Amino acid sequence: MLRGLILGFLFALVLLPYLLDEEPPVPEGTELASPDCRYGEVRLLVDQTYAKAADRESVSSQEIFDTILAEIAGAETYLILDFFLWNNWLGKLESSAPMRPLARELLNALEAKQRANPQLPIVVITDPINRFYGSDAELHLAAGEPINFPLIFTDLSRMRDSNWVYAPLAEFWGRLLAPFKLGGIRPPLKNPFEANAVPFSLSQWNRLLHFKANHRKVLIAGRSNGESRMIVSSFNPADGSARHTNVGLWVTGPIARYAARSELAIARWSARNPENCKGLNSSKCLEIIENLEGRIGELEFHELAEVEEPAVAWRSEGAIRSTLLEVLNGAGAGDRIDLALFYLSDRGIIAALRSAAERGAKIRCLLDANKDAFGRKKNGIPNRVVAAELLGSPGGDTGAISVRWADTRGEQFHSKVLRIHGPVTDLLCLGSANWTRRNLDNLNLEANLLLRNDAVVGLKWDAYFDALWNNAAGAEVSLPYTELSLKGWPLRWKTALYRFQEWSGLSTF
Repeated sequence: MLRGLILGFLFALVLLPYLLDEEPPVPEGTELASPDCRYGEVRLLVDQTYAKAADRESVSSQEIFDTILAEIAGAETYLILDFFLWNNWLGKLESSAPMRPLARELLNALEAKQRANPQLPIVVITDPINRFYGSDAELHLAAGEPINFPLIFTDLSRMRDSNWVYAPLAEFWGRLLAPFKLGGIRPPLKNPFEANAVPFSLSQWNRLLHFKANHRKVLIAGRSNGESRMIVSSFNPADGSARHTNVGLWVTGPIARYAARSELAIARWSARNPENCKGLNSSKCLEIIENLEGRIGELEFHELAEVEEPAVAWRSEGAIRSTLLEVLNGAGAGDRIDLALFYLSDRGIIAALRSAAERGAKIRCLLDANKDAFGRKKNGIPNRVVAAELLGSPGGDTGAISVRWADTRGEQFHSKVLRIHGPVTDLLCLGSANWTRRNLDNLNLEANLLLRNDAVVGLKWDAYFDALWNNAAGAEVSLPYTELSLKGWPLRWKTALYRFQEWSGLSTF
């Protein structure tokens, strides 16, 4: 009897946090789907690392970052940046590997802009991962250096929890145990990001294990002629990411103002907590944000695109998933679908791809093999498991669906791109969002652009993707599916693990 009561009490203690847990509403500035807008100019931007076929020499280019630096230098009326990773960590990458110091270059560019034009409103948003979810003392970006522009760390407490197994327990018991100040204890565990950094405290581990983030990668710059410019991409200005393959769009026009209002909303609700502000105090940050919001107008009717006119649209968070499902569910015979993805795991998206293939669409998937992460080895989850599910055959080609792997050598194939070209559809969708539950279900903050009916950019993407697929121009960029495919027992246990991780949020993808 007593044993049963004790067990029942312990079970209640575990169950209670889940019964009391309430998800916060989707915060302002998120889950947005803009109207289709006219634009001035648009360019496809590509960062790429590959090996020459002749001598295996590694070649790397960074068109996205060079364009970011140019836009910072050319900004005239305002500047908004939002980047997930902005740090100088290398993880376990070889110290001898030539890595461009992206984090320092970006900081130098912002400081130079601030000195040249001290009246220019600058707002920079980033994720608290860049100070190890701790204090500014652990900020590697500019430790001990003054920052004179608003650097705002996203208030992740305003966002829904991805790891729903862990988060309710942690938040419930964390509040109860807060008076005992156990969060500052540093267990004898290495820092998970930098080998030589200070170990994480229990509080930092707790914040990390919620597995949620502001994962956006956006720059918006205003010009004195009223034009705004924007870059949306998969690029992070982090030194350890310097050799990743990324894709972005540079676009001018009203869609940049729409995106700016989304970014400023996130900056505002994050800056209300003084602990999230560096460089300037909370009240000054909010003053700059409110001033900018008053100057950036709403979309006007004449800026909206007509049907079948070239157009660009903003998609964020769950609206990205809705759009992907809409266009995939509308694809069929005569449509060619090309995917270039770092992560593919969302169950609804996978079902939509298989259905599109059954209706006659031809699908090519160029995937990261999920084997490298900043010098650490990964187990191939989720992409190698999902590829096997999509194909259902060992050869890598079902006739309707084909899969190849990005031929990476320590770096990551970090692109997140959908291309559909057919009799009535011509679109390109890209940005920060991996095709996973975390990235597409209003858990992370994400930003993508949807470009329709632009023949020039579409053809440029097609040529680029074909070159990757076929290892053209003397480059070794992709591998056959059979080179890294899973089968037998490894496929079975990894499939079970992937399905649990995607369902529960107990994962890093």
